[in-house]
Amino acid sequence: QETQRTLTVRLSAGAHNLSVRYVAPAPVWRVAYRVVMEEGEADSGETSSRRALLLGWGIFDNSLEEDLSGVSLALVAGMPISFVYDLQTPHTPERPVVGEEARVAAGPVAFQGAVAARAKGAMRAAAPEAPPAAEMAFDAPAPMAMGVSAAALAQGTPLAVSSTDLGERFQYAIETPITVGRGQSAMAPLVSAWLATRKDLLYNGSKLARHPVATLRMINETGLTLERGPAVVLDSSGYAGEAVLPFTAAGSELVVPYAVELGAQVSEESGARREVAALRITGHYASYDEWDIRWRDYRVNNSTSQPLTVLVEHRRTAQYDLFDTPEPVEQTPDFVRFAVESPGGGEATLRVSERRLVVRREELRRLSGAALQGSLKAGLLDVKTYNRLAGLLDLWSQIAVHEKRLAEIEKERAKIYTAQEQVRGNMQALSSEGKEGALRASYVDKLTASEEQLATLSDEEKQRQADIQRLNREIDAALAALG
Repeated sequence: QETQRTLTVRLSAGAHNLSVRYVAPAPVWRVAYRVVMEEGEADSGETSSRRALLLGWGIFDNSLEEDLSGVSLALVAGMPISFVYDLQTPHTPERPVVGEEARVAAGPVAFQGAVAARAKGAMRAAAPEAPPAAEMAFDAPAPMAMGVSAAALAQGTPLAVSSTDLGERFQYAIETPITVGRGQSAMAPLVSAWLATRKDLLYNGSKLARHPVATLRMINETGLTLERGPAVVLDSSGYAGEAVLPFTAAGSELVVPYAVELGAQVSEESGARREVAALRITGHYASYDEWDIRWRDYRVNNSTSQPLTVLVEHRRTAQYDLFDTPEPVEQTPDFVRFAVESPGGGEATLRVSERRLVVRREELRRLSGAALQGSLKAGLLDVKTYNRLAGLLDLWSQIAVHEKRLAEIEKERAKIYTAQEQVRGNMQALSSEGKEGALRASYVDKLTASEEQLATLSDEEKQRQADIQRLNREIDAALAALG
Protein backbone atom coordinates (compact mmCIF):
# COMPACT_ATOMS: atom_id res chain seq x y z
CA GLN A 1 0.00 0.00 0.00
CA GLU A 2 1.34 3.40 -0.98
CA THR A 3 2.28 5.89 1.71
CA GLN A 4 1.63 9.51 0.71
CA ARG A 5 2.96 12.64 2.30
CA THR A 6 1.82 16.20 1.49
CA LEU A 7 4.44 18.93 1.49
CA THR A 8 3.39 22.59 1.34
CA VAL A 9 5.99 25.06 0.07
CA ARG A 10 5.28 28.74 0.61
CA LEU A 11 7.21 31.16 -1.59
CA SER A 12 7.49 34.89 -1.70
CA ALA A 13 6.17 36.83 -4.67
CA GLY A 14 8.07 36.57 -7.92
CA ALA A 15 9.66 33.84 -9.99
CA HIS A 16 11.73 31.14 -8.29
CA ASN A 17 13.98 28.29 -9.37
CA LEU A 18 12.73 25.54 -7.10
CA SER A 19 14.48 22.18 -6.66
CA VAL A 20 12.68 19.55 -4.60
CA ARG A 21 14.44 16.39 -3.46
CA TYR A 22 13.27 13.47 -1.41
CA VAL A 23 14.72 10.31 0.09
CA ALA A 24 13.03 7.03 -0.78
CA PRO A 25 13.65 3.70 0.97
CA ALA A 26 15.49 1.15 -1.14
CA PRO A 27 16.66 -2.41 -0.47
CA VAL A 28 20.32 -3.09 0.16
CA TRP A 29 22.22 -3.59 -3.07
CA ARG A 30 24.06 -6.84 -3.68
CA VAL A 31 27.22 -7.84 -5.40
CA ALA A 32 28.16 -10.97 -7.32
CA TYR A 33 31.65 -12.03 -8.41
CA ARG A 34 33.41 -14.33 -10.80
CA VAL A 35 36.97 -15.48 -10.30
CA VAL A 36 38.41 -16.78 -13.57
CA MET A 37 41.76 -18.54 -13.31
CA GLU A 38 44.29 -17.95 -16.05
CA GLU A 39 44.86 -20.80 -18.44
CA GLY A 40 47.84 -22.93 -17.48
CA GLU A 41 48.85 -26.39 -16.43
CA ALA A 42 46.18 -28.66 -15.14
CA ASP A 43 45.75 -28.50 -11.39
CA SER A 44 47.62 -31.23 -9.57
CA GLY A 45 46.57 -30.19 -6.09
CA GLU A 46 49.98 -28.68 -5.32
CA THR A 47 50.49 -25.09 -4.23
CA SER A 48 50.74 -23.12 -7.45
CA SER A 49 50.95 -19.49 -8.57
CA ARG A 50 49.20 -17.90 -11.51
CA ARG A 51 46.93 -14.97 -12.32
CA ALA A 52 43.17 -14.76 -11.90
CA LEU A 53 40.62 -12.33 -13.29
CA LEU A 54 38.30 -10.89 -10.64
CA LEU A 55 34.96 -9.69 -12.04
CA GLY A 56 32.27 -8.06 -9.92
CA TRP A 57 28.78 -6.72 -10.62
CA GLY A 58 26.52 -4.59 -8.45
CA ILE A 59 22.84 -5.60 -8.51
CA PHE A 60 20.26 -2.89 -7.83
CA ASP A 61 16.48 -3.41 -7.50
CA ASN A 62 13.98 -0.65 -8.23
CA SER A 63 11.36 -1.18 -5.54
CA LEU A 64 9.82 2.25 -6.01
CA GLU A 65 6.37 2.79 -7.46
CA GLU A 66 7.78 4.59 -10.48
CA ASP A 67 10.20 4.07 -13.32
CA LEU A 68 13.72 5.45 -12.91
CA SER A 69 14.98 6.98 -16.13
CA GLY A 70 18.53 8.26 -16.57
CA VAL A 71 19.29 8.39 -12.84
CA SER A 72 22.73 8.61 -11.29
CA LEU A 73 23.49 5.58 -9.16
CA ALA A 74 25.98 5.37 -6.29
CA LEU A 75 26.46 2.11 -4.40
CA VAL A 76 27.95 2.47 -0.91
CA ALA A 77 29.73 -0.42 0.81
CA GLY A 78 29.96 -0.50 4.58
CA MET A 79 27.83 -1.05 7.65
CA PRO A 80 26.73 2.23 9.27
CA ILE A 81 24.65 1.99 12.44
CA SER A 82 21.02 2.55 11.50
CA PHE A 83 17.63 1.99 13.11
CA VAL A 84 13.97 3.02 12.98
CA TYR A 85 12.72 5.41 15.66
CA ASP A 86 9.07 6.41 16.02
CA LEU A 87 8.89 10.20 16.34
CA GLN A 88 5.23 10.57 15.29
CA THR A 89 3.36 8.55 17.90
CA PRO A 90 2.81 10.57 21.11
CA HIS A 91 4.38 8.93 24.10
CA THR A 92 2.97 9.26 27.59
CA PRO A 93 5.28 7.94 30.26
CA GLU A 94 3.68 5.64 32.82
CA ARG A 95 4.39 5.84 36.50
CA PRO A 96 5.67 2.55 37.86
CA VAL A 97 3.92 0.63 40.60
CA VAL A 98 6.36 0.27 43.48
CA GLY A 99 5.90 -2.67 45.79
CA GLU A 100 7.83 -4.29 48.60
CA GLU A 101 11.34 -5.14 47.52
CA ALA A 102 12.07 -8.83 47.20
CA ARG A 103 15.64 -9.60 48.16
CA VAL A 104 17.26 -12.57 46.53
CA ALA A 105 20.86 -13.64 46.90
CA ALA A 106 22.93 -12.62 43.91
CA GLY A 107 23.66 -15.43 41.49
CA PRO A 108 26.65 -15.95 39.25
CA VAL A 109 27.06 -13.62 36.31
CA ALA A 110 28.35 -14.92 33.00
CA PHE A 111 29.54 -12.91 30.05
CA GLN A 112 29.86 -14.35 26.55
CA GLY A 113 33.26 -13.86 24.95
CA ALA A 114 33.54 -11.84 21.76
CA VAL A 115 34.56 -14.01 18.83
CA ALA A 116 35.38 -12.57 15.43
CA ALA A 117 33.11 -13.95 12.71
CA ARG A 118 34.83 -16.25 10.24
CA ALA A 119 33.77 -17.51 6.87
CA LYS A 120 33.70 -21.30 6.88
CA GLY A 121 35.95 -23.03 4.41
CA ALA A 122 33.09 -24.99 2.92
CA MET A 123 30.59 -22.16 2.41
CA ARG A 124 28.72 -22.49 -0.82
CA ALA A 125 26.19 -19.91 -2.01
CA ALA A 126 24.72 -19.37 -5.44
CA ALA A 127 24.90 -15.89 -6.89
CA PRO A 128 21.49 -14.15 -6.78
CA GLU A 129 19.72 -13.99 -10.11
CA ALA A 130 17.93 -10.92 -11.42
CA PRO A 131 14.15 -11.16 -11.94
CA PRO A 132 13.08 -12.42 -15.37
CA ALA A 133 12.02 -8.92 -16.43
CA ALA A 134 15.23 -7.29 -15.24
CA GLU A 135 16.67 -4.70 -17.54
CA MET A 136 20.48 -4.83 -17.64
CA ALA A 137 22.06 -1.40 -17.51
CA PHE A 138 25.24 -2.89 -18.97
CA ASP A 139 25.89 -5.96 -21.01
CA ALA A 140 26.53 -8.67 -18.41
CA PRO A 141 28.53 -11.64 -19.62
CA ALA A 142 26.71 -14.88 -20.17
CA PRO A 143 27.82 -17.97 -18.25
CA MET A 144 31.28 -18.99 -19.42
CA ALA A 145 31.16 -21.80 -21.89
CA MET A 146 33.71 -24.57 -21.96
CA GLY A 147 37.08 -23.24 -23.12
CA VAL A 148 36.32 -19.48 -22.96
CA SER A 149 39.49 -17.69 -21.82
CA ALA A 150 39.80 -15.21 -18.98
CA ALA A 151 41.36 -12.69 -21.36
CA ALA A 152 38.23 -12.72 -23.51
CA LEU A 153 36.06 -12.07 -20.46
CA ALA A 154 38.32 -9.22 -19.36
CA GLN A 155 37.95 -7.51 -22.74
CA GLY A 156 34.18 -8.03 -22.77
CA THR A 157 33.50 -6.41 -19.40
CA PRO A 158 33.71 -2.61 -19.81
CA LEU A 159 33.86 -0.54 -16.63
CA ALA A 160 32.19 2.83 -16.15
CA VAL A 161 32.57 3.31 -12.43
CA SER A 162 34.54 5.61 -10.14
CA SER A 163 35.27 4.95 -6.50
CA THR A 164 35.50 7.14 -3.42
CA ASP A 165 36.81 6.25 0.04
CA LEU A 166 34.42 7.72 2.63
CA GLY A 167 36.30 6.57 5.73
CA GLU A 168 34.12 3.89 7.31
CA ARG A 169 32.33 3.44 3.96
CA PHE A 170 33.29 3.03 0.32
CA GLN A 171 31.27 4.36 -2.61
CA TYR A 172 31.00 3.08 -6.16
CA ALA A 173 29.64 5.81 -8.43
CA ILE A 174 28.19 4.48 -11.71
CA GLU A 175 29.19 7.05 -14.32
CA THR A 176 26.63 5.97 -16.92
CA PRO A 177 23.01 7.01 -16.16
CA ILE A 178 20.79 4.04 -15.46
CA THR A 179 17.22 3.43 -16.52
CA VAL A 180 15.35 0.86 -14.45
CA GLY A 181 11.67 0.14 -14.77
CA ARG A 182 9.32 -0.17 -11.83
CA GLY A 183 9.86 -3.52 -10.08
CA GLN A 184 12.85 -4.35 -12.25
CA SER A 185 16.58 -4.71 -11.61
CA ALA A 186 19.85 -3.51 -13.04
CA MET A 187 23.34 -4.99 -12.99
CA ALA A 188 26.41 -2.79 -13.34
CA PRO A 189 30.04 -3.98 -13.56
CA LEU A 190 32.13 -2.75 -10.64
CA VAL A 191 35.40 -4.68 -10.78
CA SER A 192 37.54 -6.14 -13.54
CA ALA A 193 41.14 -6.70 -12.51
CA TRP A 194 43.94 -9.22 -12.94
CA LEU A 195 45.37 -10.32 -9.58
CA ALA A 196 48.38 -12.47 -8.80
CA THR A 197 46.90 -15.64 -7.36
CA ARG A 198 48.24 -18.59 -5.41
CA LYS A 199 46.34 -21.82 -5.02
CA ASP A 200 46.69 -23.58 -1.67
CA LEU A 201 45.12 -26.55 0.06
CA LEU A 202 44.02 -25.33 3.50
CA TYR A 203 42.90 -27.70 6.25
CA ASN A 204 41.05 -26.70 9.40
CA GLY A 205 39.22 -29.52 11.13
CA SER A 206 36.90 -27.16 13.01
CA LYS A 207 35.65 -25.68 9.73
CA LEU A 208 35.62 -28.78 7.53
CA ALA A 209 36.51 -32.19 8.89
CA ARG A 210 38.69 -34.78 7.13
CA HIS A 211 39.50 -32.94 3.89
CA PRO A 212 41.46 -29.80 2.93
CA VAL A 213 39.85 -27.07 0.86
CA ALA A 214 41.21 -25.83 -2.46
CA THR A 215 41.67 -22.09 -1.96
CA LEU A 216 42.67 -19.16 -4.14
CA ARG A 217 44.64 -16.48 -2.31
CA MET A 218 45.32 -13.03 -3.70
CA ILE A 219 46.00 -9.49 -2.55
CA ASN A 220 43.21 -7.03 -3.26
CA GLU A 221 45.13 -4.71 -5.59
CA THR A 222 41.98 -3.44 -7.32
CA GLY A 223 42.14 -0.19 -5.35
CA LEU A 224 38.55 -0.86 -4.29
CA THR A 225 36.92 -2.07 -1.13
CA LEU A 226 35.16 -5.30 -2.03
CA GLU A 227 31.72 -5.84 -0.56
CA ARG A 228 30.82 -9.31 0.69
CA GLY A 229 29.12 -11.46 -1.93
CA PRO A 230 28.92 -14.84 -3.64
CA ALA A 231 31.47 -15.81 -6.26
CA VAL A 232 31.65 -18.45 -8.97
CA VAL A 233 35.16 -19.78 -9.61
CA LEU A 234 35.96 -20.81 -13.18
CA ASP A 235 39.04 -22.28 -14.80
CA SER A 236 39.99 -23.21 -18.34
CA SER A 237 37.85 -26.34 -18.17
CA GLY A 238 34.77 -24.54 -16.87
CA TYR A 239 33.07 -24.54 -13.47
CA ALA A 240 35.46 -25.11 -10.55
CA GLY A 241 33.41 -24.20 -7.49
CA GLU A 242 31.73 -21.46 -5.51
CA ALA A 243 32.66 -19.30 -2.55
CA VAL A 244 31.63 -16.25 -0.56
CA LEU A 245 34.09 -13.38 -0.82
CA PRO A 246 34.39 -11.59 2.52
CA PHE A 247 34.36 -7.82 2.95
CA THR A 248 37.93 -6.96 1.93
CA ALA A 249 39.65 -3.59 2.10
CA ALA A 250 42.11 -2.51 -0.56
CA GLY A 251 45.53 -4.05 0.04
CA SER A 252 44.20 -6.87 2.21
CA GLU A 253 44.45 -10.56 1.42
CA LEU A 254 41.48 -12.14 -0.31
CA VAL A 255 40.99 -15.82 0.52
CA VAL A 256 38.60 -17.74 -1.73
CA PRO A 257 37.92 -21.36 -0.62
CA TYR A 258 35.96 -22.90 -3.47
CA ALA A 259 36.23 -26.72 -3.55
CA VAL A 260 36.94 -29.72 -1.31
CA GLU A 261 40.03 -31.76 -2.17
CA LEU A 262 38.72 -35.31 -1.88
CA GLY A 263 42.07 -36.81 -2.84
CA ALA A 264 43.51 -35.89 0.55
CA GLN A 265 42.21 -37.03 3.91
CA VAL A 266 43.39 -35.67 7.26
CA SER A 267 42.99 -37.42 10.61
CA GLU A 268 43.78 -35.93 14.00
CA GLU A 269 44.91 -37.32 17.34
CA SER A 270 45.71 -35.37 20.48
CA GLY A 271 46.99 -35.88 24.00
CA ALA A 272 48.56 -34.21 27.04
CA ARG A 273 51.23 -34.94 29.64
CA ARG A 274 53.25 -33.32 32.44
CA GLU A 275 57.06 -33.18 32.64
CA VAL A 276 59.03 -31.90 35.65
CA ALA A 277 61.62 -29.33 34.59
CA ALA A 278 63.09 -28.26 37.94
CA LEU A 279 62.75 -28.84 41.68
CA ARG A 280 63.36 -26.22 44.38
CA ILE A 281 63.30 -26.64 48.16
CA THR A 282 61.80 -23.65 49.97
CA GLY A 283 61.19 -24.02 53.70
CA HIS A 284 58.87 -26.93 54.36
CA TYR A 285 57.82 -27.18 50.71
CA ALA A 286 59.12 -28.61 47.46
CA SER A 287 58.32 -26.44 44.42
CA TYR A 288 58.09 -28.30 41.12
CA ASP A 289 58.44 -26.43 37.82
CA GLU A 290 56.41 -28.55 35.43
CA TRP A 291 55.77 -28.33 31.71
CA ASP A 292 52.10 -28.75 30.90
CA ILE A 293 52.37 -30.22 27.40
CA ARG A 294 49.64 -30.59 24.79
CA TRP A 295 50.22 -32.23 21.43
CA ARG A 296 48.19 -32.89 18.30
CA ASP A 297 49.08 -35.12 15.35
CA TYR A 298 47.81 -34.33 11.84
CA ARG A 299 48.09 -37.32 9.49
CA VAL A 300 47.67 -36.43 5.80
CA ASN A 301 46.80 -39.37 3.55
CA ASN A 302 47.26 -38.63 -0.16
CA SER A 303 45.32 -40.97 -2.45
CA THR A 304 46.27 -39.13 -5.65
CA SER A 305 49.25 -39.91 -7.85
CA GLN A 306 50.73 -36.42 -7.43
CA PRO A 307 52.45 -34.97 -4.35
CA LEU A 308 50.29 -32.60 -2.30
CA THR A 309 51.22 -29.74 0.00
CA VAL A 310 48.56 -29.10 2.63
CA LEU A 311 48.61 -26.01 4.85
CA VAL A 312 47.32 -27.20 8.23
CA GLU A 313 45.70 -24.55 10.42
CA HIS A 314 46.30 -25.09 14.13
CA ARG A 315 44.49 -22.87 16.62
CA ARG A 316 46.68 -20.85 18.95
CA THR A 317 46.40 -21.86 22.60
CA ALA A 318 46.54 -18.94 25.03
CA GLN A 319 49.65 -18.91 27.27
CA TYR A 320 51.18 -21.91 25.45
CA ASP A 321 54.33 -21.81 23.30
CA LEU A 322 55.31 -24.06 20.42
CA PHE A 323 58.28 -26.43 20.90
CA ASP A 324 59.69 -29.45 19.08
CA THR A 325 57.51 -28.35 16.16
CA PRO A 326 58.40 -27.21 12.61
CA GLU A 327 58.35 -23.47 12.06
CA PRO A 328 54.92 -22.27 10.91
CA VAL A 329 54.89 -20.91 7.37
CA GLU A 330 52.11 -18.42 8.14
CA GLN A 331 50.35 -16.91 11.12
CA THR A 332 46.95 -15.33 11.60
CA PRO A 333 45.47 -13.72 14.73
CA ASP A 334 43.87 -17.04 15.71
CA PHE A 335 45.85 -19.73 13.89
CA VAL A 336 49.31 -20.83 12.84
CA ARG A 337 49.76 -22.68 9.55
CA PHE A 338 52.17 -25.52 8.85
CA ALA A 339 53.08 -26.95 5.45
CA VAL A 340 52.74 -30.74 5.25
CA GLU A 341 54.13 -32.37 2.09
CA SER A 342 52.54 -35.72 1.34
CA PRO A 343 53.91 -37.84 -1.54
CA GLY A 344 51.61 -39.31 -4.15
CA GLY A 345 49.89 -42.38 -2.76
CA GLY A 346 51.65 -41.84 0.56
CA GLU A 347 51.20 -40.36 3.99
CA ALA A 348 52.83 -37.61 6.05
CA THR A 349 52.43 -36.71 9.72
CA LEU A 350 52.79 -33.38 11.49
CA ARG A 351 53.03 -33.15 15.28
CA VAL A 352 52.31 -29.78 16.86
CA SER A 353 53.50 -29.56 20.48
CA GLU A 354 52.73 -26.71 22.85
CA ARG A 355 53.70 -26.18 26.46
CA ARG A 356 53.48 -23.78 29.36
CA LEU A 357 55.35 -23.70 32.66
CA VAL A 358 53.32 -24.24 35.83
CA VAL A 359 54.47 -24.39 39.46
CA ARG A 360 53.24 -27.06 41.88
CA ARG A 361 54.02 -27.00 45.61
CA GLU A 362 54.05 -30.05 47.88
CA GLU A 363 54.82 -30.31 51.59
CA LEU A 364 58.15 -32.05 52.14
CA ARG A 365 56.87 -34.36 54.86
CA ARG A 366 54.27 -35.75 52.40
CA LEU A 367 56.93 -36.84 49.91
CA SER A 368 57.65 -40.53 49.58
CA GLY A 369 60.98 -42.26 49.30
CA ALA A 370 60.04 -43.44 45.81
CA ALA A 371 59.36 -39.85 44.73
CA LEU A 372 62.78 -38.77 46.04
CA GLN A 373 64.50 -41.60 44.18
CA GLY A 374 62.66 -40.64 40.99
CA SER A 375 63.81 -37.02 41.35
CA LEU A 376 67.38 -38.22 41.92
CA LYS A 377 67.30 -40.41 38.80
CA ALA A 378 65.81 -37.55 36.74
CA GLY A 379 68.68 -35.27 37.77
CA LEU A 380 66.42 -32.89 39.69
CA LEU A 381 68.33 -33.56 42.94
CA ASP A 382 72.00 -34.05 43.64
CA VAL A 383 73.18 -36.82 45.97
CA LYS A 384 73.88 -34.45 48.87
CA THR A 385 70.42 -32.90 48.76
CA TYR A 386 68.86 -36.32 48.31
CA ASN A 387 70.59 -37.64 51.44
CA ARG A 388 69.48 -34.61 53.46
CA LEU A 389 65.90 -34.97 52.30
CA ALA A 390 65.99 -38.69 53.01
CA GLY A 391 67.20 -37.86 56.53
CA LEU A 392 64.33 -35.40 56.92
CA LEU A 393 61.83 -38.01 55.82
CA ASP A 394 63.29 -40.40 58.41
CA LEU A 395 62.88 -37.75 61.14
CA TRP A 396 59.28 -37.10 60.07
CA SER A 397 58.71 -40.84 60.06
CA GLN A 398 59.91 -41.03 63.68
CA ILE A 399 57.60 -38.16 64.59
CA ALA A 400 54.73 -40.00 62.93
CA VAL A 401 55.49 -43.07 65.07
CA HIS A 402 55.47 -40.96 68.25
CA GLU A 403 52.24 -39.20 67.24
CA LYS A 404 50.59 -42.53 66.53
CA ARG A 405 51.64 -43.83 69.97
CA LEU A 406 50.36 -40.62 71.62
CA ALA A 407 46.97 -41.20 70.02
CA GLU A 408 47.00 -44.77 71.35
CA ILE A 409 47.91 -43.51 74.84
CA GLU A 410 44.93 -41.15 74.76
CA LYS A 411 42.63 -44.03 73.84
CA GLU A 412 44.07 -46.27 76.62
CA ARG A 413 43.65 -43.46 79.15
CA ALA A 414 40.02 -43.02 78.13
CA LYS A 415 39.39 -46.76 78.61
CA ILE A 416 40.99 -46.66 82.08
CA TYR A 417 38.83 -43.68 83.05
CA THR A 418 35.73 -45.54 81.92
CA ALA A 419 36.72 -48.65 83.91
CA GLN A 420 37.41 -46.58 87.02
CA GLU A 421 33.98 -44.97 86.84
CA GLN A 422 32.39 -48.40 86.64
CA VAL A 423 34.40 -49.69 89.64
CA ARG A 424 33.51 -46.65 91.73
CA GLY A 425 29.86 -47.18 90.90
CA ASN A 426 30.04 -50.79 92.03
CA MET A 427 31.83 -49.85 95.27
CA GLN A 428 29.07 -47.49 96.33
CA ALA A 429 26.62 -50.38 96.70
CA LEU A 430 28.99 -52.50 98.87
CA SER A 431 29.53 -52.46 102.63
CA SER A 432 32.96 -52.78 104.22
CA GLU A 433 32.21 -56.05 106.11
CA GLY A 434 32.02 -59.73 105.18
CA LYS A 435 32.09 -60.83 101.59
CA GLU A 436 31.11 -57.38 100.40
CA GLY A 437 34.11 -56.00 102.25
CA ALA A 438 36.43 -58.48 100.51
CA LEU A 439 34.91 -57.57 97.15
CA ARG A 440 35.25 -53.90 97.97
CA ALA A 441 38.94 -54.47 98.79
CA SER A 442 39.48 -56.13 95.39
CA TYR A 443 37.91 -53.10 93.72
CA VAL A 444 40.30 -50.87 95.62
CA ASP A 445 43.22 -52.96 94.32
CA LYS A 446 41.93 -52.50 90.77
CA LEU A 447 41.70 -48.74 91.22
CA THR A 448 45.25 -48.69 92.58
CA ALA A 449 46.53 -50.70 89.60
CA SER A 450 44.73 -48.45 87.14
CA GLU A 451 46.25 -45.37 88.74
CA GLU A 452 49.67 -46.93 88.29
CA GLN A 453 48.82 -47.54 84.60
CA LEU A 454 47.78 -43.90 84.23
CA ALA A 455 51.05 -42.77 85.76
CA THR A 456 53.02 -45.01 83.39
CA LEU A 457 51.08 -43.67 80.39
CA SER A 458 51.66 -40.11 81.56
CA ASP A 459 55.40 -40.69 81.84
CA GLU A 460 55.50 -42.27 78.36
CA GLU A 461 53.43 -39.38 76.96
CA LYS A 462 55.84 -36.79 78.36
CA GLN A 463 58.83 -38.69 77.00
CA ARG A 464 57.36 -38.99 73.52
CA GLN A 465 56.36 -35.31 73.48
CA ALA A 466 59.92 -34.44 74.42
CA ASP A 467 61.20 -36.69 71.64
CA ILE A 468 58.89 -34.94 69.15
CA GLN A 469 60.21 -31.54 70.22
CA ARG A 470 63.79 -32.78 69.85
CA LEU A 471 63.07 -34.19 66.38
CA ASN A 472 61.40 -30.93 65.31
CA ARG A 473 64.53 -29.03 66.36
CA GLU A 474 66.63 -31.41 64.28
CA ILE A 475 64.24 -30.90 61.33
CA ASP A 476 64.47 -27.12 61.61
CA ALA A 477 68.26 -27.34 61.64
CA ALA A 478 68.24 -29.65 58.61
CA LEU A 479 65.88 -27.32 56.70
CA ALA A 480 68.10 -24.36 57.52
CA ALA A 481 71.07 -26.27 56.11
CA LEU A 482 69.08 -26.98 52.93
CA GLY A 483 68.05 -23.35 52.48
